[in-house]
Amino acid sequence: MFTVEFKKLFQPILLLVALLITIVFFNQELTFIHKFWPNGGLIPIYEQASDWQNRFGQTLEDEEIAEIEAEYVTLVKQADMIVSENPIAKKLQLGNYAEFESWYEENVPLGAINEMNEKEKEIVKQIDGIQQDLINDTAHSMVDKINVLQNLYNSMNQFDSSEVFLNDEHYTEKERERLSETLFMEDGWRNILPSYLSSTVASYFESILILFIFLLSILIPSFFVRDRLLGLQKIQWSSRHGRNILWTQFIIGMTASFLLITFVVGIFGSLLYFTDFTQYFSNGLNSFFIDNEEPLLLSFYQWTFAEWIVNVILLVYLTGMAYSGILLFLSQTSQHYLSLLMKIIPVGFVFIFIANRVLKDAFYLKNELYQWTKIPMIEIYTGIFLLVICISLPIIFCIRQQGKDLLN
Repeated sequence: MFTVEFKKLFQPILLLVALLITIVFFNQELTFIHKFWPNGGLIPIYEQASDWQNRFGQTLEDEEIAEIEAEYVTLVKQADMIVSENPIAKKLQLGNYAEFESWYEENVPLGAINEMNEKEKEIVKQIDGIQQDLINDTAHSMVDKINVLQNLYNSMNQFDSSEVFLNDEHYTEKERERLSETLFMEDGWRNILPSYLSSTVASYFESILILFIFLLSILIPSFFVRDRLLGLQKIQWSSRHGRNILWTQFIIGMTASFLLITFVVGIFGSLLYFTDFTQYFSNGLNSFFIDNEEPLLLSFYQWTFAEWIVNVILLVYLTGMAYSGILLFLSQTSQHYLSLLMKIIPVGFVFIFIANRVLKDAFYLKNELYQWTKIPMIEIYTGIFLLVICISLPIIFCIRQQGKDLLN
């Protein structure tokens, strides 16, 4: 019986539609981390992280920080010499890099080049003329490297005193205690983990979960309604013993959902191994790379980045299987396809909303569920709660239908 019912799920047209949705969704939502990340101002930050990872390992010790500081000072001296010898800088009476940086901040025009007046265009030419000399032998801008080193060194300095760092209005007393242990007693702030990497990976798995919601909505529930429309349900239920088909269908639905989510997570999750981010899998979650404007991108947990990913995948499974349960219940209580569709659409969007709240910055203080409740591991508790509630609905339905009169 199990095999017969399971074969009903393999409908060629629906499988083709699911494949097309997967291809489109991948190209629209899942390729960003593979093709375009990091981008913009994050590129020199990731280059610096990769360089330090190769040279120093997963963390920075005091002597390595001193070495970085010395490199920074040497780099600024080189920039000072270049600026002092640049003819445009001489004309502007800029004697060193600091003066150029100050002049740049005061005079750099805002807006597109075609919207600038002649004076602003001239300033842009002067800036380009000086910055061209500040490009090193490897075709990298010394300006970018100086800015990154300056920001990172300032970020490291904020961890000099745990009392000063934790004296922040964003943290509660309990959070200060736990962060004190994680960041300072265990030196978690020394980890090398580039800015926003965890946020980007969490968003990637959120997109995987949304794809699963779409695929599940197409592939699983329709065969229950199809049996009802073809009159197979009455034949199956013609005896009390025949009501056991409900349990078989429930098990088939949950098994198929588990296999589908495993397939989706396995295929797209494994693609992370083809990125440069694998070098950070053994690094800790917290890091001095934290953006000063993002004080809540810290975590209580002394996990490695790979362990964090495993927990994020667990959230995907919990939320995805919860949606499977509610979807089975909706399919069991729908009389035709239109009725089923009108139920799936709002419920699907509700779960997409939940997925965003559960997975966005998961296991970091910035997570919205945590900020609402202040309960550590609230993401896992929410996933388990959803799973229990949503699985209970089709189970209760099966129990109630077991003794229902066929004519009612």
